[in-house]
Amino acid sequence: MFSSSTSSVPPHMKRLGVSVVFPTSVLGKLGILAIVFLPFVSMANADEPDLAGFKAHVEPVLAKYCIDCHGVDLAEGSLSLESIDPNLLRGANLETWRQVEEQLQFGDMPPEDADQPSDAERSILLKWIRQEKLKTQRPGVVTDEKLLLPEFGNYVDHQFLFNQRLPRVYPVPPRIWRLRPEIYDRQMPRLAEKVSDLANGLNVADGSNFKDYASNYFLDEAATVPLLNNAKKIADRMVSPQSKDKALKALVSDETVPDEESVLIAIELAFRKMLSRPPTEEERLRFFAFYNKASEIGGYQLAARSLLTAILLQPEVLYRQELGNGMPDTYGRVRLTQIETAYALSYALTNERLKEFLEAAEQGTLASNEDVADVVRERLRDQSLLQDKNARVMEFFREYFNYPFANEVFKDHPDGGTHVPNQLIADLETDIRDILRNDKDVLKRLLTSRKYYVNAIYKQNKDRQVVLQLGVERKQNYPTAFGLPLDWKWSLERQPISFRSDERSGVLTHPAWLAAWSGNFDNHPVQRGKWVRTHLLGGTVPDVPIGVDARVPEKEHTSFRNRLTMATSAAECWRCHRKMDPLGLPFERYDHYGRFQRLDAGQPVDASGEITRTGILELDGKKVAGPTEMMDLLANSDHVEQVFVRHVFRFFMGRNETLGDANTLQDAHKIYRDSGGSFRALVVSLLSSDSFLLRQIPHHSED
Repeated sequence: MFSSSTSSVPPHMKRLGVSVVFPTSVLGKLGILAIVFLPFVSMANADEPDLAGFKAHVEPVLAKYCIDCHGVDLAEGSLSLESIDPNLLRGANLETWRQVEEQLQFGDMPPEDADQPSDAERSILLKWIRQEKLKTQRPGVVTDEKLLLPEFGNYVDHQFLFNQRLPRVYPVPPRIWRLRPEIYDRQMPRLAEKVSDLANGLNVADGSNFKDYASNYFLDEAATVPLLNNAKKIADRMVSPQSKDKALKALVSDETVPDEESVLIAIELAFRKMLSRPPTEEERLRFFAFYNKASEIGGYQLAARSLLTAILLQPEVLYRQELGNGMPDTYGRVRLTQIETAYALSYALTNERLKEFLEAAEQGTLASNEDVADVVRERLRDQSLLQDKNARVMEFFREYFNYPFANEVFKDHPDGGTHVPNQLIADLETDIRDILRNDKDVLKRLLTSRKYYVNAIYKQNKDRQVVLQLGVERKQNYPTAFGLPLDWKWSLERQPISFRSDERSGVLTHPAWLAAWSGNFDNHPVQRGKWVRTHLLGGTVPDVPIGVDARVPEKEHTSFRNRLTMATSAAECWRCHRKMDPLGLPFERYDHYGRFQRLDAGQPVDASGEITRTGILELDGKKVAGPTEMMDLLANSDHVEQVFVRHVFRFFMGRNETLGDANTLQDAHKIYRDSGGSFRALVVSLLSSDSFLLRQIPHHSED
């Protein structure tokens, strides 16, 4: 079996001696080709669990106040603490410990009619649980694979991340990261002109969380077979008579067998074309030997196609490699190679390898954090941030707010009006682009702007200038969702339209967002409240327990708010709903189309709400009369701003933050504040940080 040699692998990765191989059944379809992929290796050098502290201080308090109701024989709420595992690093009872911590923090347990622990006892429990939880949040520690997913990012201790300054950044271990489908779609057709019927076997996760996460995906046989077939098709095209690459066509010439020099030239060209870099000397010799062996088995023409297919299946074509190279620093950290950095920056901002980053790598000008900051800053200069030139920037806001889902929520047209979700989405994107063009107080404006574009988009005119233009000519009454007059006419001078301060406030009161977070026929205050809890407050909400009937009852002449209360008032329901409903019910000010409403089921709308159970002094216990008041409170919160920085980090890093990223997050937040709320400055800070550019060698011992 022929495989990619480890000679081109960094020395610190060679020592690990682990490989991931294509399934044999897949390799058999190619006959003479096998590709070996590099592994993701985890690090597990966390502190030991404090079992002695549990025995001495925690177990006696649990026995005194908790076991009577939560023991083995009587486990109220299906919760038993009598046999709970004190080793949180094992992960078996991590979620239970989180619930215990929350119940203690907010005084929910023990119940009011039971004996209460003293402040000192409660403090001992909370301190021990937090210290043990922190051990599970170190870089490289994986107590449960699900905690690597984006929906569990908020599990990492927020106060530690923004209040604890570390001696340095503790990066994650080296990783390989399967390319997202958009990169593959952009990259493969470019390699061979007029190749049709290429199948994309790369899946993407559904749902409302960030899609492109390194931990989400792998290549199984179902994905590999179409990718292998694609590589064969492209290889055939590259050596076909229609190919523009003479050096590649020469490999299959009927007139003469290619000599050594011709094969080596073809290998050089293929690497530059497919991988955007020249081959290393080791790769050049290895693929030449592969070609010779294949030629002995099947002839030089088959060998040529197999050679190109093999290069097309190199890890760099299907994976982002972030392994690092060179001598580790004192703390066992290695820097990504400059070509790895060029790829990482390219894929962070776009769906293709960017020429300016590749050239910078070849010239050696991506060697430092400052170098990287300079090239990213140049890439995002002026208005380029808003164009397809940096497609991933707008993709962040799409995935963060999830407003494009409005297209997936089927709704009939309302009486006397229309519902046009794709235009609502386009309008919201114009709002966001306008805020990014100004690039000041970006989050605050996203949450509080009273100005909305209606049927207006930015386009390039014939002079290639980006200008505001009419979106779509419509005979229908499109502005229904905004409540504009029936005789309203579009004009450039009226854009954007200003709304009253009690009527609209930012993205979360835009009809596109409201429609996306609604049902087919009703509002969805629970999901809206959950979004606010997780995406603005940085909180967590458990999934709906299996077997629970989550339907809101139908009842004539009863407002949706009151019907929801009927469904969630039971204690076992309210334990979770109290985290969401008070935050989502203010959006009852709008119907499920996103239209401002004063009546619901013939009753005056109650849009009041409350920000509770946050542990944030500036916000906790604040009552609001409606959604715009709540948005004003949240937009002026340092905590909310920090949570936003955490989400931007996750999107561009492709992973959840760990405690080791504390300095990176603090620096990014400071730069965001010092720059007057510039999203550009925030992105530059993150993409030039040690968290982005360094990797931790597993099992390295500090001297």
